[in-house]
Amino acid sequence: MQSQVSPTAGGCSPAWDALIRDAERMAAITPGELMPIFQGMMREGCRACPREQTRVCQFIEKPMNVIGHDIVRPLFGMPWEFKAEDLIAGGASDGTVRREALAAVIAAVEETARENGHEAVTLVDYSETIGRLARTAGYIPPGEADPEFTAAVAAAGDPLEVIARGKADSRRRAEAFRANPAASTRNAAMIRDALPYEAPVHDLLASRELHWCSHLPHLFSRMMLRLGYTEEDLLPMVEAAEAVARERNHPGVTPRDAETALARAAAAALAAQGGCDDGAC
Repeated sequence: MQSQVSPTAGGCSPAWDALIRDAERMAAITPGELMPIFQGMMREGCRACPREQTRVCQFIEKPMNVIGHDIVRPLFGMPWEFKAEDLIAGGASDGTVRREALAAVIAAVEETARENGHEAVTLVDYSETIGRLARTAGYIPPGEADPEFTAAVAAAGDPLEVIARGKADSRRRAEAFRANPAASTRNAAMIRDALPYEAPVHDLLASRELHWCSHLPHLFSRMMLRLGYTEEDLLPMVEAAEAVARERNHPGVTPRDAETALARAAAAALAAQGGCDDGAC
């Protein structure tokens, strides 16, 4: 079956596009009605990207993200839910945010999670913290890669084997997440609460010169939900993500581009606040 996507909404599925533009339906929709539409949109996302951008995601971004997971996990002080871990791992996936700076960013996100009464870090906790820290930092150019990251890349092995390891790990984490009723219920509620902000974010990203991955609007919609941000508030972070995409000669903005831009900006903000030991950020 041919994929159908809405170009005006950054490539999302027609069912999702219709939902996020219908205020009455958003207010009344139940989790049982919402989640199949959301999951369908997530499946359609990769089909909406230009072929060149999809190839970048599949063959460059995925193995680098696996290494990002290896880097961040020893730094966790509490459990991280599926998507939240993906986001911080993406921020750690090019070595431009050093270990000490990553540890400071992770600690800040975990502090937010505890303040929100969560036993594990959620996507909302991540978005709230990173959005607060990164809003005005702008684009941070890459410095020298962390030697620990460079060593991890050298030791990782064949990229196709790394991708296979990452897929197996992703399936395991997704199954664990779905098997947790409390986490699944909380996730559905967060998606529903953010619905009114989805269309403005989709339209903002669709108006940009570079094509944006359809999986990215949800990160920004949760910033609007939790921090009261407007599209104007999001612009410095959007522009920083685009600068990272251009830095890497990407044909569009991938999740890893945005995650790296936000991690660099958050680390810089913490350094300015004195939130890293010995100026390590």
